[in-house]
Amino acid sequence: MSKEKKILLIIIVNVIIIVSEIVFGFISNSFALIADALHNTGDVLAVIVTYIALRLGSKTTTFKQTFGYVRAEMMAAFVNTLFLYITMLYMIYEAINRFFNPEIINPIYMIIVGIIAVIANGISAYILNTLGVASCGHDHSHGHSHDHDHSNSHSHEKEEDANIKSAYLHMLSDALISVAVVIAGIFIYFFKIYYIDSILTVFFSVYILYHSYPLLKKSFLSLMDINITAISEEKLDEIVKSNKNVLSYQDLHIHKPSSKHNFISLQIVLKNEVLNLLEIEEITNDIKSKLNKENFNHVQIQVASLKNKQEHINCSM
Repeated sequence: MSKEKKILLIIIVNVIIIVSEIVFGFISNSFALIADALHNTGDVLAVIVTYIALRLGSKTTTFKQTFGYVRAEMMAAFVNTLFLYITMLYMIYEAINRFFNPEIINPIYMIIVGIIAVIANGISAYILNTLGVASCGHDHSHGHSHDHDHSNSHSHEKEEDANIKSAYLHMLSDALISVAVVIAGIFIYFFKIYYIDSILTVFFSVYILYHSYPLLKKSFLSLMDINITAISEEKLDEIVKSNKNVLSYQDLHIHKPSSKHNFISLQIVLKNEVLNLLEIEEITNDIKSKLNKENFNHVQIQVASLKNKQEHINCSM
């Protein structure tokens, strides 16, 4: 079964869970079940966004969209994780409200429907986590020209698909909240302790917020074209200036538009201005090869003479 079909199956299963939680929530007068259903609805929408992003990401490049939809992954990850933050904060707010205003509910439906939701969401989270890891570092693309290189080498850096990772976090949060519903139902059934639902909801919500922050940060920085690659300034300087004919480099741009792509473009300034084209290509190809080993699969290098040397490495827009 393809990645897209697996995610579509996850969407269908979770829609069934949502309907069940709403129906039995009203029957049992359980706000916890209804709240979990609302939370589940938001997460299903997030998985739908993931599905759409995967479909867009598989499209080929065109003259109008020269990069294709390479940013679809990070855009979906950011939207999903931001929505997850809003949802979790709302759950905390409602949990605190229920703590001070507990309601008498029928815990049997909470336990039964909650267990079903834990199983369904747990399996969904496991599948999404497996899909995210399976999509690590196996990107194949093809070279175009001498100054714009898409390496077809394997990436040595394992990166989870941020889009699928965000959907996984949503499903994991669903599973944990459902666990809270089941535990709360058990405590209510045996001990009539209604506020336990609120305590567990806050605990699991804070846990999800904590583990979601790195992905929220990563996707935001990626969309802002901020350098989040692993290479250090010292290492890049060492690679570019490894050839004796290279004096310096400038107009540097480094960004990571997706978990599978590391882009870099720069202009090198040559000391010797009488080199022929083959000698210049040998210099640029050597730099590209070394950058490929640092997991850059999209390298663009321009060449400048001494008269065009700039004082700053970064582009001064």
